[in-house]
Amino acid sequence: MASQKVGSYAFLLGVIIALIAGIIQVAVGLDAVVASWLALILVILGLIVGFLNIKDKHVTDFLIATIAVAMIGLIALNPAVQAAPVDMIAAPIVALINAIVGNIVTLVAPAALIVGVKQIIALTKEQVV
Repeated sequence: MASQKVGSYAFLLGVIIALIAGIIQVAVGLDAVVASWLALILVILGLIVGFLNIKDKHVTDFLIATIAVAMIGLIALNPAVQAAPVDMIAAPIVALINAIVGNIVTLVAPAALIVGVKQIIALTKEQVV
């Protein structure tokens, strides 16, 4: 139970960092070193979430949600989409959404990797037994 609380707090903290970093990235920009550290923090939090937070009955839901978020991230971060003409009012909004989605993908991708590998191991154990 305590480990699930840690995982929940790690996820909440990761989402807050992803939002704040996205806003700062669009508003004033981020130094490459700071962006790298933020990405590392998001990856570590994602690993914690994957190990501690996702239980057996939520694996499928989590992996489907992660696929949806990752697909949105792929589309949002695609250079063709970013190069699309956008009026001056919508440009900052599009940039903000792209930054936040990219950060959230950085958070959930490691969690999905851990959950997916754990699920593969569980399925393999079922086949062996």
